[in-house]
Amino acid sequence: MAERTLLNPSQAKEVEEQLFSTLRQQVGRSVPMPLPRSDFWKKVSELLDTIEMEIHDVYKKIGPSMKMQTLQKRQANIRRTATELARKRMVALVQHSASMVLRTEGGGNGQDLAPMDWSRHDPAEREFYSNATEQLNKFKQSVNWNSMQTGISAEEMIGELKLASGTTQLDSFVPESGGLTGQGPPTIALEDDQAPLEESYDEEELLAKADEFPELAGTQPVEEKVTLSEPATGESHAAAMELAPSKKKEEMDFDAWAAADAESEASQEPVLEEVDDSQDLLRIRVTKSLDEPIITIDGEITLGAGDVLFLDEMTANYLVESGVAEIATL
Repeated sequence: MAERTLLNPSQAKEVEEQLFSTLRQQVGRSVPMPLPRSDFWKKVSELLDTIEMEIHDVYKKIGPSMKMQTLQKRQANIRRTATELARKRMVALVQHSASMVLRTEGGGNGQDLAPMDWSRHDPAEREFYSNATEQLNKFKQSVNWNSMQTGISAEEMIGELKLASGTTQLDSFVPESGGLTGQGPPTIALEDDQAPLEESYDEEELLAKADEFPELAGTQPVEEKVTLSEPATGESHAAAMELAPSKKKEEMDFDAWAAADAESEASQEPVLEEVDDSQDLLRIRVTKSLDEPIITIDGEITLGAGDVLFLDEMTANYLVESGVAEIATL
C-alpha cells in the first residue's frame, strides 16, 4: 500500500475551509469556478486520510467517545461536501465543453465563451474536459453536424478542405492534454495523392506460359499401352498375359503354361514384334508384390507375388538382386 500523506492541523483546517468556500461559489453557476489551488482534489483526499487516522488513534487510545463521534461527523460532512462539489463541477465542465463544441456557426459574439484557464483548475478536471470534448466531436461526426448547421447545398458548394498528406497540427507539439485550446485538435481531411500500385507479375509464371506448346495446350497426355501381336492361328501366346501390364494379380497353372509354351515354340516363331533379338530374355518368378509399377523396355508392368515374367537381362538381374524375384528356368 502506498504511504499516506497526512496534513497538520493548520493545513487540514485551511483545506476544509477552501472546500466549503468553493462549494458556495459553485452553487448556481453554470461554468466551473476557479479553484483555490491547482492540487485541490489531492489535498481534499489527504484531508480525509488525516481525519481517518485521527479516528483510529482515538479509538485505540480512548475508545468510543464524544471526540471520536465529533471526528466521524466532521468526516461525513467533508465527504458529502466533496461529492456535491464534484458533481456540480463535472456538470459545469460538460456544459462548457458542449457550448464550445456545439455552438451555432456564425453566431453573435454573445454566444462565445471564454476558454478555460487551466492554471486555476485541477489537472484531473482538465483530463475529464478533454475526454468530454472528444466524445462531443465524435457525436458531431456521427450526426453530420456541419450539414445540419450549413445545409446540404452549402456543403456541396464549399466542399471539404483537404490538406497535403503529412500535415501536422500545432496541437501535436503541445504536451498538455487538450492541446492549445484545451479542446483537442480540429478534425482535418488529408489528400490521398498516392498513385495506385501497378499489378505485379511473376517472372517464372510468364516464362512457363511462353514455353508452353500452343498445339498441345489443354490436351490430356496419351497413355502408352504395350501391344502384343497374335500368332497366325489367332491364338494368343501363353506369356502374353504375364507381359501385359495389369494391376490385378493373375493366377495360372504353371504346368499348363509350360506345355502350351513348348507346343507354341515348336510350331511357330516368337510372337513379340517389338522385342530386340539382340537382348536375351530371362524367365523370373516374382516373390514379393510391389505397390508401384516398374518401367521396362516394353513399358510399365505391375509385379505381384507368384507372377512369372520374361524380362530383359538387366531388369531381371536387378529384380533378383533386390530380392523381389528369382530365376525360374524351364
